[in-house]
Amino acid sequence: MVNMDKAGASVLMVLESVFPSQGGGGAESQVRTLGRHMMGHRLDVSVVVPMVSYGPQREQDHVDGIAVVRLAYPKLPILGALSMLGKLCWLLYRRRREYAVIHAHIAGNMAAVSCLMGRLLGKPVVVKLTGMTEMQGGILDPRPSCVTRLKKLALRCASYYQATSSRIGRMLVDSGFDHAKVRLIPNAVDTDRFARVERDFDLRQQLCGDRPLAGIYVGRLVPEKGLELLLDGWARVFRDRRDATLILVGDGRLRGPLAERAQTLGIGDQVRFVGPSDSVERYLAVADFGVLTSLSEGLSNTLLEYMAAGLPVVGSRVSGTEDFVKSGETGWLFEPGDLDDFERAMRAVADAPAGVLAHMGEEARKLVVSRASIAAVVDQLTHLYGMFPIA
Repeated sequence: MVNMDKAGASVLMVLESVFPSQGGGGAESQVRTLGRHMMGHRLDVSVVVPMVSYGPQREQDHVDGIAVVRLAYPKLPILGALSMLGKLCWLLYRRRREYAVIHAHIAGNMAAVSCLMGRLLGKPVVVKLTGMTEMQGGILDPRPSCVTRLKKLALRCASYYQATSSRIGRMLVDSGFDHAKVRLIPNAVDTDRFARVERDFDLRQQLCGDRPLAGIYVGRLVPEKGLELLLDGWARVFRDRRDATLILVGDGRLRGPLAERAQTLGIGDQVRFVGPSDSVERYLAVADFGVLTSLSEGLSNTLLEYMAAGLPVVGSRVSGTEDFVKSGETGWLFEPGDLDDFERAMRAVADAPAGVLAHMGEEARKLVVSRASIAAVVDQLTHLYGMFPIA
């Protein structure tokens, strides 16, 4: 077995994306969070990524103490991708004595190559499926292309698959992957970061005035987040009551249209656009509940942050959210895109006493600490790494 308690045991993380991310991408932020905390568990962690044009251009780098290798390649169709994947093969071979386990984040081309090289070199490979990348045009798409079918064949060489939600796990099995290799391990959230923030009453007054109820959305202002439905449902429930404020933290191409929609709906004075923030915990601390109206997800990091901050969640019944939001216990679920069902959930929030919302928030935090705290996820992953026989 791989001895993951041995000092110097090393995990090579392969990420088919920019690193570090400047826009807070989910997979990228997870690699950074996990890498930083695994280093504290006596694990050496390094990361391999493509050198994309919109990211850092240093081939060798360190981020939070994590060694990073960026693979340069010509920015040409097909040829560029083949060049980058060839460099990945060479790196995995050349450094084969420097790592014990390969952990590929995002089940794409780099993960497929990692699986083949892992089989060739006798190295265990864990492939993490993050959600949308695999569901739409990826290996979990019900209508895969010929290239995707080949990719799936290569990915079958993985030792284990990390499914971040039960739905993704079921989709893996339905797509023909070995059930025995699927492990349900969610994304990790820094629960301590959100626990230690006290409510800023000046900020609450600035955003909400004397209104007793505050809902919050954190994320990109883009169509797939279902934000038109959020405003429409909010107007149905709160337009005439005028006792609540909706705080939107984030930016995106829908900011202008959403502001106009709020005015048209007669809730312009209830909606606060605060823009992007690196301190979302300050805004979560002034809210009473979180809202997620996404049309689809893998597992939303925002969901985990809401719950870590002690907020009950009104969330669409999508991958990941349905695993954590228990209607009437940690929040309320509604069918994605269903305005009437969303209105029902929002009316439940509006009618709930403050003490009930606070209790549900406490239950939400307990659940996320037990299942998705950094300590819980790192323990699950290091245990999984340690299950592999020594090559």
